[in-house]
Amino acid sequence: MPHPRPWSRRSRWSSRFWLGLSLLLVGALLGAPPPSVSGSATVAEPGVVEIDIVDFAFEPDTLTVPAGTTIVWTNKGDTTHTVTDADARFDSGPLEPNASFTLTFADPGTFDYFCDFHEEMRGTIVVSEADGEAETSETPKPDAAETPESDAAESPPSSTDDNGASSADVRDLAPVDTPRLSHIHAGTCDELGIVVYSLTDPRGYRVEPTGGRRASQGPVEMLVGTADVPLEELFNEPFSVHVHQDRDNKQIYLACADVGVQPSADWTPADGLALEAVEQADSGWSGFASLRQAADGGTLVNLFLAQAPAKEGDDEATAAPTPPPGTTYTSPSFGHTLFYGPTWDVTEEVTRGGSDRFVLYNGTSFVTFTAVAGYDGDPVRCAEDFVATLTADPSVSNLELAEEGGSDATGAFVVFDHDYAFPDRTEAYSLFVGCIPLVAGESVLAVVQNVPASDFAAESDARDRLLRGLTLPE
Repeated sequence: MPHPRPWSRRSRWSSRFWLGLSLLLVGALLGAPPPSVSGSATVAEPGVVEIDIVDFAFEPDTLTVPAGTTIVWTNKGDTTHTVTDADARFDSGPLEPNASFTLTFADPGTFDYFCDFHEEMRGTIVVSEADGEAETSETPKPDAAETPESDAAESPPSSTDDNGASSADVRDLAPVDTPRLSHIHAGTCDELGIVVYSLTDPRGYRVEPTGGRRASQGPVEMLVGTADVPLEELFNEPFSVHVHQDRDNKQIYLACADVGVQPSADWTPADGLALEAVEQADSGWSGFASLRQAADGGTLVNLFLAQAPAKEGDDEATAAPTPPPGTTYTSPSFGHTLFYGPTWDVTEEVTRGGSDRFVLYNGTSFVTFTAVAGYDGDPVRCAEDFVATLTADPSVSNLELAEEGGSDATGAFVVFDHDYAFPDRTEAYSLFVGCIPLVAGESVLAVVQNVPASDFAAESDARDRLLRGLTLPE
């Protein structure tokens, strides 16, 4: 007997591009303004001068000091930054919030620097001599006690791109009118199940590629929303975060991130999670997801995705096929929705006595969805009652439990094998009954499929694909 998929690959993203992009977009999400000119200052006498790193900017971003001045950069923001010289003469390494980097500039010269995680963050130190000597570009001497151990810096990017545009130009995150659709599904990216949690108040942002160095890159998008579930509860069973094309095209999956297991014993929800979001169905979109504990007890979900640029020779003939359009059923009494494709026909849609019944047929099997207030919202009691009712038919014999399972989020399911006596023959059948909690302690959704045993494997796959389009009421 094949195992029905649950009703329901963590890896680290090592690219500096993705890390920098994530921190930039998180800063925008948290209300940090885009990088901007933060003023300049001139110091008359050598001494100690402080530069604050805050709101994704160096303050001041331009500083003129005499030779012999010691400068202390302090990260007063909530995000990790670096102080990296554009000519690879010094590099602070990662500066966590509240960390400092100290450097003494002994010789005159002009030193352009940036944040290696956020290339838009730029600063300049002009070191002058009181007697007006010509400027040099000798390497400043960092204070040994304040310099973190780090590998040699990689060659930093140029301050201008190929078409002359400064990489410090301000680029706002443009909001989109219709954000992507995202859900937390039960199950994994490979074996996903029903939609258990939707994102409330979703907001989407998009950055288009520009000329110069990044002209060949695809667009970058950010999706922000909150799931009504504590972050730590997402470790109780398999869950995954999915991004769909939009509400009208739920059948098109763009990317997915598996939540996985709790990272370590000393992890807390305040630490949050960073998950790789892998491409789905050759969509070209991938990136990562950031999950953090929200103030209201839910989970704040930030999704950062980039679309791979089109490869030379790509055309419509080689593009990934677009899934066919579908239709959405919404329960009038309970509010859950079901997205189904053209392979399914509606044979019944009835609301009666506080119960909603919706039946689909694909030419081989019927799948019945019955939403009802009762059973104290207990999925196990619901499944037991439906099985008892469906097998009370005197034509049913040799009833045998083949499988049972479920989870807190997705309820309970059972599979029974049995024989069914027709007037001219007896055939082996397999009965699937699953009950999903709709409102805790109040209502459930029963899903029933009864098919010939020889068709059970194929029809289980068809039912699973159907259940992926099921979204529980918010």
